[in-house]
Amino acid sequence: MKKRLQGTREVVTENNHIINLEYYLIETPYYEKNSLKVAYGIEILKKDNKILESDIVSKITDCKDKVMIILNKLIANTVTPVGMVVAIDELL
Repeated sequence: MKKRLQGTREVVTENNHIINLEYYLIETPYYEKNSLKVAYGIEILKKDNKILESDIVSKITDCKDKVMIILNKLIANTVTPVGMVVAIDELL
């Protein structure tokens, strides 16, 4: 499995605490009918000085372009790990 950082967001909470969100494209190789393929997924990390929360959906689809569209929408809307799965379901 490979992961590549695709974007970040900085969020200031109600009590002026800064939280950073990191959005990754996940590439997971797998075999299907003796052929090597790649499934694409998304991981979001929420952290301050340490990781506070994370979630990953490792195999959304084999279409990188489709996952990139979803990932860019998650970044644009500052989606956190808690809301990621619901957001992906709505975008598929």
